[in-house]
Amino acid sequence: MREPLWSVHRPADICWRDWDGLGAVYDDGSGDTHLVDALVIEFLELLTRQPLSVRQLVDLLGDALPESMDQATAFAFFERQLRSMRDMGLVEPA
Repeated sequence: MREPLWSVHRPADICWRDWDGLGAVYDDGSGDTHLVDALVIEFLELLTRQPLSVRQLVDLLGDALPESMDQATAFAFFERQLRSMRDMGLVEPA
């Protein structure tokens, strides 16, 4: 079975700013503003370009994680991040 892909929900409505590890995401469609960490900004930048799986995100962003984090832990962490972003209305399964 193929891994599900994730993409930005309404990319034209989303804008963000990053300030050295912290960011703000504004969703023009909902009017919501979210304070997020740098990893969420990285997710948005990548998922705006193309839909990606959790495994692809881990491969692309794994260097941003602590060296002590193994692949399985990184995979679970990224899945939680994506679910949280989905709950905020920022991403969706593609």
